[in-house]
Amino acid sequence: MKPTELIVSILLLTCVVITIFYIFKAKVEFDEYTTKIYSLDYACEQFKDTIKNIINMDMDVLNLNKRDLENRRTLKRSLSNAIRKCSQGDMYSKNIVMARAKNTLLNIMKINEASIEDIIPFHDNEKLTAKDKFEIMMYLQKQNGSHKMFQGICEMAKLDKLLKDSDGYYYSISDEDINKAYNMINHSLSFDDKLNVLAQRVYEETYGLSAVDLLIMEDISIDSISGGVSGITTNNYIYMEDDILSGSHKKSQTHESIWVIYKGKPIHLRFLSFRTNEAIRRICKNLAEHGRIGHLTSAEGGIKTHLADGSRVTVFRPNNATQWTFFVRKFANTASFELGDLIIDKGSHYPIDLIKWAIHGCVNLFFSGDQNSGKTTYTRAAVKEIDKRQPIRTLEADFELYLNDAYSDKNILGTRPSERLPFPKLIELLKSSEAHTILFGETESLEHAKHLINLLLAGTKRVITTGHWPTSDELVSYFVHSLGGYSNSGSGNIQSMVARLIHLDVHCVKENDGHRHIERITEIIPYDSEERSPDGDKGVIGHLWEISHYLKLLAREKSYYTRDIITYEDGSYKMINPISEGLAKVILHNLPPDKRQAFLEFNSIIQGGEVEAV
Repeated sequence: MKPTELIVSILLLTCVVITIFYIFKAKVEFDEYTTKIYSLDYACEQFKDTIKNIINMDMDVLNLNKRDLENRRTLKRSLSNAIRKCSQGDMYSKNIVMARAKNTLLNIMKINEASIEDIIPFHDNEKLTAKDKFEIMMYLQKQNGSHKMFQGICEMAKLDKLLKDSDGYYYSISDEDINKAYNMINHSLSFDDKLNVLAQRVYEETYGLSAVDLLIMEDISIDSISGGVSGITTNNYIYMEDDILSGSHKKSQTHESIWVIYKGKPIHLRFLSFRTNEAIRRICKNLAEHGRIGHLTSAEGGIKTHLADGSRVTVFRPNNATQWTFFVRKFANTASFELGDLIIDKGSHYPIDLIKWAIHGCVNLFFSGDQNSGKTTYTRAAVKEIDKRQPIRTLEADFELYLNDAYSDKNILGTRPSERLPFPKLIELLKSSEAHTILFGETESLEHAKHLINLLLAGTKRVITTGHWPTSDELVSYFVHSLGGYSNSGSGNIQSMVARLIHLDVHCVKENDGHRHIERITEIIPYDSEERSPDGDKGVIGHLWEISHYLKLLAREKSYYTRDIITYEDGSYKMINPISEGLAKVILHNLPPDKRQAFLEFNSIIQGGEVEAV
């Protein structure tokens, strides 16, 4: 072969090899590209890139006319604000970001009926994860017009049933439970339905609240949601021997734990997880942002704040806590409740009527009980009974009641103190706000108790508050202690004053099965310090009566006594005593004439077959 022919052959062979190489390389790259496109992680990355491109776009290089330029800037501002607020309880912002997510999937990524199945296999029940099925069921509940999505699923499949193992009783929902629930429903979805489910999934994994987004942002049937509260905090091998002996080789970690309180029941959602510690850390930081200046840092360690919808948020982080943890207490589901919706056991008319008469008669009400026993919920429902002519003011350490949202037709103003406007100054201002009724929120410290006494002495017609006092005696003692009553010689006078200001203690209870009820309604009755001898007798009999009276005063350990009006026994409410004569006079004085006889008929008890009216 001639040298020229050899060179030509080598060149041709080289060209063939290069051509084949690039053909196969293009095929490999195409396969990798399609794999990336048809995965949830890639869809999330594409969406984040789209958002970044819009927010970081330099408008000046577009050469747009003035009108189009302003429209682009408005879009940019709107999207930027929505990204910041969408994970803080602001549904309007969430809808903006969700619409952009759907637009990205449909118009930028060109997702169609075939390719969407590669991201979430809607057509194959075996490939769908429990989380996929749960979110599809939540979507279908919402499509049916229900915002109590979790409740709808629980009632259909009895997911909130009480379980028992060798360690005792518990509530839990597993992957298997979700699979059974999913098989009970007709889950045929249109392409638009599938696109909405996928858009929600992309949104929650990028700018939303991950696995708890629907529960926190849209569901109103849940009392509270918490994350990071169970599982191990690190990959710690100290207890490996115990784990091997018990057959548990891998324990779940804290970022895999999600719990809800549903109808008072603490339910572990074992089928849901944040997947990574970075994810729960992002959620905690987002939840802590609303209404705050600055970020949650390790120096602060934990905060208490709220979301845009009024839900209360508490967040802990290292180093003040062993792990990232959040607690969201929802209030949106109590706006439309009435006392009759909450107090449902046999004889419920007794506590309902007594609370109503107390409200109409301008009595001071103290709702006591443990956490999550329904104190705030009862308070919000009781406000419905307040006359529209009576202005309402709220004074809270942090906004939780949001009564304007529940009762938009009432005269209501919510207030809270600040560094430059502390409680005493705020109370002075409220005196000039035409306040008839003041709701003090939660009395959560001795300092708050002192401010509440100041408020009660300011001549307010009615005060309602909540607190964690276990008994009526401890309720009184708490306020006496806040005034320094047990460290000076005038403690008896302080106790007497406090007893006159506290009228009714409504004690709330939550049982282990989640059932909430009012355990008792107790009246605090001060001894009458103005007692006089019978018929004003000043003779020997009168002096003997006075001696006897003062001996009784000296023998008394307290300047008041308590009387249960309503009690709860064996699943039923009973009225066992009438309201005292003194408090009955206060109620009658504040009632319109046409209601006084009805109150007198209520304030009667049957003793020995006879009706005793007070």
